[in-house]
Amino acid sequence: MRYDRRYIVVLQTAVVALKPRQASDAFAALLFAVVAILPFPFASVSSVAISLWCGLVGIAVVGLALRPPAIASPLFLAAIIAVGVASYATILYLQVVARAPSDPLVHPIWALASEILGMPLEGSASIARGQPYLAIGTPLLNLLLFTGGYMCGADETLSRRLFRTIAWAGGLYAVYAICSYALEPNLVLWQEKIAYAGNLTGTFTNRNAAAVYFGSIAIIWLLLTFRRLNLRRKRRSGKRRRPSTILVNWRVLALPSSFFCICLLALVLTGSRAGVACSFAGLLVAFGLNFRSEMPPRLRKWLAFGGAVVVILAIYQIFDSGLGERLETEGTTGGGRASVVASVLHMISDFPWLGSGLGSFRWSFAAYRSSQISGWGVWDRAHNVPLEIAAEGGLVLAGIVVLAWIGAMAILLRACLDPKRSRTLPRAALAVSTVAVLHSLIDFSLQIPAYAGTVIVLLGAALAQTQRPVAEVEAAEAVNFEVNQTPESLD
Repeated sequence: MRYDRRYIVVLQTAVVALKPRQASDAFAALLFAVVAILPFPFASVSSVAISLWCGLVGIAVVGLALRPPAIASPLFLAAIIAVGVASYATILYLQVVARAPSDPLVHPIWALASEILGMPLEGSASIARGQPYLAIGTPLLNLLLFTGGYMCGADETLSRRLFRTIAWAGGLYAVYAICSYALEPNLVLWQEKIAYAGNLTGTFTNRNAAAVYFGSIAIIWLLLTFRRLNLRRKRRSGKRRRPSTILVNWRVLALPSSFFCICLLALVLTGSRAGVACSFAGLLVAFGLNFRSEMPPRLRKWLAFGGAVVVILAIYQIFDSGLGERLETEGTTGGGRASVVASVLHMISDFPWLGSGLGSFRWSFAAYRSSQISGWGVWDRAHNVPLEIAAEGGLVLAGIVVLAWIGAMAILLRACLDPKRSRTLPRAALAVSTVAVLHSLIDFSLQIPAYAGTVIVLLGAALAQTQRPVAEVEAAEAVNFEVNQTPESLD
């Protein structure tokens, strides 16, 4: 009875806002479509794809801003948008503005070019004058996706739809990736692979980004499986419960558990050492967050450790993905990444404030490349996202980005540890963010729009849920359970 009043209030609000919500649902559907299609066109790494997605997501965000439900903590969202826009806009302006040769912020390459050409050139902090304009597309898309995800997260229905969209899209991409790998492993969609011919990549051109993407989707399906188990337990313990049979229980769990296994198989078949390791770290985080209140501390530690060892060894032995062979032939350092980090740190020390220009790493790194770096691999990226941001945009910009990630994960962790706020979406966002952050320290997956956009929109929706009042969260949970007494009602 204690939920009856909340239940009536929620229903009244839904009836009053029914017609305006139809328009907002259309804009939400546009956002969901972009999130689902992001990985398809070769992970959306081209500037044309990024520009298209920025336009469509921008339209969706404007439409969602006019929807009836109020945004959870609008000042929090406004502060994030203001800091993000101001940071990148300031760095962009300071990098592309014309400077005199005597300006201490001008890059020395302009003086060298003037001397070689025998004519005066206007210098800038960026080694490529117009490149920062092109490089700003990916951060802009991430900010728009975060905003759209945050707006959807403030609404119970839209947040569930967004979560299911990410899960279903990723699961279907995993099915396609496995089928494509079995039939024609040398193709990415309709184009022949330039590299990674013996590994599963799906619609991605890089196996590492594919690995963390499928690993993140596996985490989502695992938590959906746990969610269905929790709903079944609530129905059995409540006063109103439906008779259930073993057949129904298996049918309920078959779908999410099947997609979890499919995504896990796709993950291992990528052969990515770091991707597999980071994904299993995220799976352990998801497992621990879901069952932390039901296990004694000592059992949690031993179960997590033993489960990780057993599962990794079993997958390695059964699927024979080639991961062990790579570890034997290439080791764990991947061709001199420690030397790459030292070279990037040298770059940062020379231009600590503004860097060499957004999007210019592939050209500026050549002057700093250490002779100890092996010829294996292509070093057009730093394989460390925070260091590359610092090398291209300066320490201040990199510090803002790092602090934003730390703050977001701290908020999610606090919400996951609070029994009144610990729900499926925040748990998934924290586990997936763990995968993304860990992998970003040793590779460039967060610079791939398809993966970064998936993580960012999920993060935005989860942060919106953490900003909602506890009473509102409890009321929504109660209404969900009373109105829809079926496990199809997934957070």
